[in-house]
Amino acid sequence: MPRNLVCLALLTLSVACRTAAPVAPDAVQVARTPAATEWEKQLDAIRFSPAGPAQQQGFVRIQQELEPAVQKDPANAHLHYLLGRVYYYLIRDAEAGREFDRALSLAPDVAEYHYLKAHYLRTAGDVRGAIAELTRTTELAPLTAKYHAVLGETLMSEDPDKARSALTQALAVEPDSALAAGHLGLLLLEQGKDAEALQWLARATPEEPRDPMTQYNIGQAFQNQGDHPRALAHFQSAAMAMPEDWRTLAKLVQEHAALKQFPERDAARARLLKLNDEGKVDSPFFVREQFQEGTEKVMVAEYFKLEGDWAVRYVFHMEPARPDGTSHEWRLSLGSYEFTNSARPPGSKERLFHFDAYESDNSHLTFAFFDGEPSYEDTRALAVAVLRGKVKPVSGTRFTRE
Repeated sequence: MPRNLVCLALLTLSVACRTAAPVAPDAVQVARTPAATEWEKQLDAIRFSPAGPAQQQGFVRIQQELEPAVQKDPANAHLHYLLGRVYYYLIRDAEAGREFDRALSLAPDVAEYHYLKAHYLRTAGDVRGAIAELTRTTELAPLTAKYHAVLGETLMSEDPDKARSALTQALAVEPDSALAAGHLGLLLLEQGKDAEALQWLARATPEEPRDPMTQYNIGQAFQNQGDHPRALAHFQSAAMAMPEDWRTLAKLVQEHAALKQFPERDAARARLLKLNDEGKVDSPFFVREQFQEGTEKVMVAEYFKLEGDWAVRYVFHMEPARPDGTSHEWRLSLGSYEFTNSARPPGSKERLFHFDAYESDNSHLTFAFFDGEPSYEDTRALAVAVLRGKVKPVSGTRFTRE
């Protein structure tokens, strides 16, 4: 299985990941005023709402209510903790850290406070500090599986053996922990233990782990395995939390295509094209589809725009497996080059497209010409026909691009 899982992004958590930071019940019960209980209830509701302006407005509203409450009752540890959470979700990290420290100075044995401070430290790039805080949470609340699971997740990039131990402890406390199972599966996958990893990943759900990047990684693992229904479910979970992440939308396009859910595929692609039009995509292309044709692993790149002298719309990258385990990459492409269009007869209105095969030495074969751009479905069908040897080339050359 390819090891091209997206990194766990411990140091670059998005706002969606911040709001996905789970809050666990605490072994030490904290005295909560009725007002604090209501603020906490509202904060949890906003935290799990869709990311966007409405969510941010909700956080700001609670911030504006909590700040004077903290000034009025500065010895209330839980108010400092709640205000720290709000600042954290609003990416006001210095203020979040300050409030978590104040909460812990007033109530040093509350595991939940150490837990949220760990999330703050991890986001700030202090992984060792986060590990120390999470270790303390497991000492204060050893029967809370979530604390062991998040400790294990954080240790994955630092000490895989200790990470596995923490995740195993989480599962000992709570055998049905999808959070721990998901992270243990990803850890084993990185270690090349595919069969065992997939058994644990199958126990993760689209709801747990909550972190959208972890959901993306689990989806990638199932996509690599060819389990498209499970892959789609996890990519959809990631997309709900990260609606403007273009790579996740591309995964939806791929998985709907694999499941022959073409209306859903086209809807996801339309959202992706809209993001590109809004300047929110940092790549000239996206991977539209991945499929197997005989011995060929095919990855299809779709370019958003026809640009430059060597403009292309689709590139079908092939990597056939050989008996000796090696591979040989080559590609098919639908292009519309400047020099071929300049040779059109006078008065031609349609742009000329051509479908070609290229080897690594830039030798190529041309299989078809089109007046006007063919659909993706027609282009894909031609690519499959070429791979099956049912279409012969009309010309061939070797050239050097300058």
